[in-house]
Amino acid sequence: MQKVNPNKKKKPWMPWAIGAACILCFGAGLLIPVFSHTGPSAGANAETNKFMEAYDLLKDNWYYAKDSENIDERLIEQAISGMASLEEDRHTNYFNLEQAQAFSQSLAGSNVGIGVSFTQGENGQMVVRQVFINSTADRAGLQPGDEIIKIGDKETNSLSTDDLVAYIKSFENKPLEITFTRNGEEQSVTVTPGVFDSTVSAQMVDGAGLITLSSFSENSGKDFTDAIGRVQKEGAKDLILDLRNNTGGYLSAACQIASSFLPNNTVIFQENLKDGKVKQVMTDNAYAQIEFDHIYILQNGNTASASEVLIGALKDHMPDKVTTIGTNTYGKGTEQVTVPFDDGTSLKYTMAEWTTPNGTSINKTGFAPDVEVTEDEVQSVTYVMPGEGESLSIAPDSVHPNAAAVQVYLRALGYPAERSDSYFAPASSEALKAFQSDNGLEPTGIVDNATFEKLTEALGRKLAASSQESDAYLQSALRIIRGEEAAPAAEPAEAASEEHSETPSEESAEHSEGE
Repeated sequence: MQKVNPNKKKKPWMPWAIGAACILCFGAGLLIPVFSHTGPSAGANAETNKFMEAYDLLKDNWYYAKDSENIDERLIEQAISGMASLEEDRHTNYFNLEQAQAFSQSLAGSNVGIGVSFTQGENGQMVVRQVFINSTADRAGLQPGDEIIKIGDKETNSLSTDDLVAYIKSFENKPLEITFTRNGEEQSVTVTPGVFDSTVSAQMVDGAGLITLSSFSENSGKDFTDAIGRVQKEGAKDLILDLRNNTGGYLSAACQIASSFLPNNTVIFQENLKDGKVKQVMTDNAYAQIEFDHIYILQNGNTASASEVLIGALKDHMPDKVTTIGTNTYGKGTEQVTVPFDDGTSLKYTMAEWTTPNGTSINKTGFAPDVEVTEDEVQSVTYVMPGEGESLSIAPDSVHPNAAAVQVYLRALGYPAERSDSYFAPASSEALKAFQSDNGLEPTGIVDNATFEKLTEALGRKLAASSQESDAYLQSALRIIRGEEAAPAAEPAEAASEEHSETPSEESAEHSEGE
């Protein structure tokens, strides 16, 4: 279990593809030779000769090569990294060993814990926000809104979220008693923390089925099918599919989910290949068809890649039954394949551009929503958590990437910070002093690690208290379902008109296990 802070920037990501038709991914495989060199060959072209000559010169004559034990390896690594740094394609990247491992983990969706995301309540207790399908918490019957007050022999309000995460992980594959309150009644269950998939959760909201799909992992298709069956069993006629902040993953999972909504031999998307050929990726008849009166898709600027493939397929084929709600999606209309090397490093490169079944390209533009929702600044601002051992220090009258989040969060908590950008204004520093004093911190007016963590935790508690009632996207969908708000006229998928180049980033005020 691991802490996930509000609007933390996400790890590198990418979508995968599928089977014969859907096994390519927005990341898969190719072979690139690793070459050794004894001198330029007579048959090599001029550019290859130049490359190898430069390699030899640096390896044999560069002064600082004497200080490197693996100069051959360093030069080759640097050369590959340079080749993958192409200004026209930000999605082609070379991953060193650490980056490759992190990237692989970000796609896996497998975590260790009990299988919930949570916020800290007013008294420091764990308030369950999501229960992930087929997790140990799901099997034990925990529900969103449950307030966990004790885990094992630890009161949850006596531990930081990081310590809670570590404590739960220490019980992997061992029984652990959970004490919680539901509707004012105290209950206990015994769970066994273990591996779970953190991509799909489901619940009923005002008679509608709400399924949150946070990314597309190898298990997302199966878990989504289970989630659909659950809400239909509870009587859901309308489906709300939350794809906000879902930046992609395995395209095979997106194709599985599309195949549940669309008939066999239906085009999910089209690939425009380098040689000019167009390949159609079709639905798979292995998946049972599901029916809802209407599907409402929640989307935002971090809805990207495989999420956009799913939106395009449903909007093109089911325009009368699908309504998108929120803000413009990211606009990632290209596919990547990932090539793992024997040493654990990998190369991810763009191999095609995709379009919707009707031929619409959304690359760098995204999908405009049918119903636009103005995003609160708390939900739109992002930050980067300090790395392990990294000291954060934001002084007044200085510029820092996290200054925007600090100032926005201060205002959301009732402290009069002045700006919403990366400049940390002196007035905002004065507001921070008040926050620090109110929270038992030294009132320096400087943002350090302890202050930043306290600030994000305070915001998480506030958002936990407001919960779904303050979710403008969800409430818009519920108003349409109740007939309180007119639904827009049905239209096929349409790309937005403005280009977007921001990198998708996760927006969350929750703590989630084991990412």
